[in-house]
Amino acid sequence: MVDHRDFDDDEKPDPKAGMHYEFECPDCNAHNPYPDGFAMNGEVLCYYCGVTFKVVPLGEHRFKLREV
Repeated sequence: MVDHRDFDDDEKPDPKAGMHYEFECPDCNAHNPYPDGFAMNGEVLCYYCGVTFKVVPLGEHRFKLREV
């Protein structure tokens, strides 16, 4: 008897894949670490100047920040 199960089906996707953990504020140039990470198309807050930005994807690992 042949086993046709795909053993990769048991693997869970990595929730940290595609996450970013820091950014430089385009307004005040402050470095903002995000220990829990942030994803594309989400929003981030600059902890220094208080401006909120939308995370706009540019490619697989690149993004730009647009002020909300």
